[in-house]
Amino acid sequence: MLKLNKSHRQLTKNFVSLTVVQIANYMLPLISVPIIVRIIGPDKYGTINFAAAFVTYFTLLINYGFEYTATRKIAKDPDNVDNRNTIISEVFFTQCLLFIVAAVVCIIFLYTVPTLREEKLIISYSFLICIGALFTQNWLFQAMQDLSKIAILNFISKLVFTGLILIIIKEKEDYIWQPLLISLIQIAVGIISFVWAFKRYHVKLYLVPLKRCLNVLKEEKMIFFSLVVISLYTTTNTFILGLYQNAEQVGYYTAGQRLIVIAQSVLTIPLAQAFYPYIGKSFGENFQKGITITNKLIPLILLFTGCAALGMFFLGPYIITIFYGEEFEAAITVFQILAFIPLLIALSNVFGIQIMMNLGMDKAFFNITAGGAILSITLNILFIKEWGYIGTTLNWLITEIFIVITMYLFLRKKNIHPVNFSYFKLSVISKGFYEIINRFQK
Repeated sequence: MLKLNKSHRQLTKNFVSLTVVQIANYMLPLISVPIIVRIIGPDKYGTINFAAAFVTYFTLLINYGFEYTATRKIAKDPDNVDNRNTIISEVFFTQCLLFIVAAVVCIIFLYTVPTLREEKLIISYSFLICIGALFTQNWLFQAMQDLSKIAILNFISKLVFTGLILIIIKEKEDYIWQPLLISLIQIAVGIISFVWAFKRYHVKLYLVPLKRCLNVLKEEKMIFFSLVVISLYTTTNTFILGLYQNAEQVGYYTAGQRLIVIAQSVLTIPLAQAFYPYIGKSFGENFQKGITITNKLIPLILLFTGCAALGMFFLGPYIITIFYGEEFEAAITVFQILAFIPLLIALSNVFGIQIMMNLGMDKAFFNITAGGAILSITLNILFIKEWGYIGTTLNWLITEIFIVITMYLFLRKKNIHPVNFSYFKLSVISKGFYEIINRFQK
């Protein structure tokens, strides 16, 4: 009983910690962004986000999905010190190799692509965050079930950034300091957490041969490719828009998109984190039990995220004007079109993560998301030339619709019925809500 209570306390502590991280990542910008964008305007805001989108590819490369693969390896036997040291050493030196590759590729692009060369300073400042990515080993804290410390550190860093950015940016030309400030704070957080982790877990680094680093990359490539595919229909939208259109259009798109991402984090991430292990356990006990839980969950998702989507659609003009100011009026259409994205992502989460991944359909999940990525890039190139940032917006919506429908049809083909309309009655929805909550609490 003591062990169980301790486990519950740790789970609660980690859940609260993750909640703090979410608040820090998405709510603190709600304080600084409305003030900053009124100073720097849509064009410079677009420039900053274009640079950030470009650098995202390099942070994705350096992280290489180790937050999933390395966490899984250590979490299986967290008290095995030798195994822990080996994995940490392999990850760190492999990331050092990836950082060198990222730096070389970035320099080549900066001097060969005219659009990137024009924003060389901003991109260089943004790229410094990759140093922070190299030293930020949050996956180790996650594997050791010790997320509270890193959550506090992240919260403090976001708080410091919010305060400094409001002090430093006073006129339009000051926009260049925003990416530099983000990078420097992330580097500081990364180094502090790196030293902290090594002292706390008595880590010893071993020099890893180049051949072993290459083998690590080969072993973990599937997770990395999956993350790349997802990036192709999220981050790539902003990057391609920046290549074909001016910074002002990027500013309008990212203004609406940023608020949608915040809404998505509030509406869908808690659901994914809370129900994934719960539904996985249900599938482990009995296939039909897992399907029944998802059948009851989908009406709740449609009701909750559907109402939120309608609210965002109709209140879009007021939300954008209040948050960004009248100068960003063009972002209203973006926000309204994307208002239903959290609903679509919530459904694809149930179909893809909660059902397909729990049933071991990893390859099918990858193929569907890869198809969405190919569709997204194709539509992007066609739409952006004709409709600019509105084309980018429509592309994201169409891609998410494609992914949801394809996942649903795939499950039906496998004789799995994720949607059961008998659970859509109001009385059944209410009963299902209390039943799921009670089971989850237990």
